[in-house]
Amino acid sequence: MRSLNFLDSRLLAACLLLLTLTIFSHLHSASANDHNDRHKKRIKNRLSSFDHNRGDKGNEFTGQFAAWIFAAANLSVAFSLILKGIMRLPNLSTTTKDRIKFVNKSQKKRLMRLHYFLNPVAVMLGLLHFSLSSCRSSPFPEWGLAAASALALIGMLIKFNVLPRIRKSVYKIHTSPVPFGLIFVVLLIGYSLID
Repeated sequence: MRSLNFLDSRLLAACLLLLTLTIFSHLHSASANDHNDRHKKRIKNRLSSFDHNRGDKGNEFTGQFAAWIFAAANLSVAFSLILKGIMRLPNLSTTTKDRIKFVNKSQKKRLMRLHYFLNPVAVMLGLLHFSLSSCRSSPFPEWGLAAASALALIGMLIKFNVLPRIRKSVYKIHTSPVPFGLIFVVLLIGYSLID
């Protein structure tokens, strides 16, 4: 029970931090809008305004492609979490639970290879998207990319057993739904501010 309270307090702290960052980002973009409007008028007549005209649109194809690859890479993980949640239902028989365990084990055996391969590909595509795009209205997409890259790096450390002494604690971070949820929320907020 103590670890649940600790997890709840960390989740609450993360949500408060995210809320604070969202408010700060809105205030920052609101104060910058006046400056940007004046700057746009000055730069409009210049021929070398390619970077400014890119604005927040950037290269949408690479961003969408990276998002779809990231979703495909984590489909097995999401399916596993759903199956584990179903197994916690109180009215299930032992036979049904055994079948669900078998299905989960089978899908992990076949699909986790995609998880190991596609997540680094998604991070590389995200970095390509970052290099081809310009996001002035919100820092959240960059933070989401950095967090997703860190989570993928942690996964690679686990997979290749690079740091065996801290593997157990790193594994808990990587398999916890909190970092993944925070990455998703950060990216969702970031891209909703852009649109």
